[in-house]
Amino acid sequence: MKNSFTAILVSLACLSAGCAPDLGLRISPPDVPSLQEEKKVLTESKPLAGVKVKVAPFLDGRGSDALAIIDGRSVPSDGAVGASVQAGFERQIREAGGRIAVLQASTIEGEVADWQAKIKPSFPMSEVVANAKVKITVRGPRSEVLYRGTYGGEARKQDPFLGERDVQTALGDAMARAISAAVSDEVMAQQLLGATQKR
Repeated sequence: MKNSFTAILVSLACLSAGCAPDLGLRISPPDVPSLQEEKKVLTESKPLAGVKVKVAPFLDGRGSDALAIIDGRSVPSDGAVGASVQAGFERQIREAGGRIAVLQASTIEGEVADWQAKIKPSFPMSEVVANAKVKITVRGPRSEVLYRGTYGGEARKQDPFLGERDVQTALGDAMARAISAAVSDEVMAQQLLGATQKR
C-alpha cells in the first residue's frame, strides 16, 4: 500500500514536471504580430487614414529586464525589446491607413513600461499570462507635445505542453493589443491628422 502510494506521488511529480515549460537562460523578444481581430478593426475603419507619422525608436523603461518569470526564476530578454515594439507599431499604423515617414511628419515617441510573461507550471495544464504596457508621446513639427497616453494589453494561454514558443506568442499578442489600443485611440488620431493637415 505504501509502495503504491509512493509510486502515485512519483508519477504525479513526473507528469507535473512534464507540463512545465523548458525555458533557457534568456528569451528573445518576439515579433509583435497583427492579431486577426485587431487587424480587422484597423483595416476596416482605417482610423489613421491620411496621417503621416514618424515612429522613433522605443525606449526600454521596464523596471526589470525579465521578459518571463517561471517558478520564481527570472528569464531576461535576449535582444532589444524596443525594436520589436517599434516594428509592431509601424505595422499597425500602416494597417490603420497611416503612412510611415522619415522627414516632415509628426513623431510618435514611446517607452516600453511593461512587457512580461508569468508562467504557472501545473497539472494537467500550465498557463502563461503576458502583460504589456506602452507610454506614447506625440510631438508636432516643432517638437511640441501634442498628446500623451498609456496603453496596455494582456494575453493568456493554457496548454498541457506549454513551451517557449507559446510564451513568446503570448508576449507578442499582449503587446499587439497594447499597440492596437493606441492606434485606434480617436483622440491621438485627431492630433496626428491635425498636424498632418497643417503641413
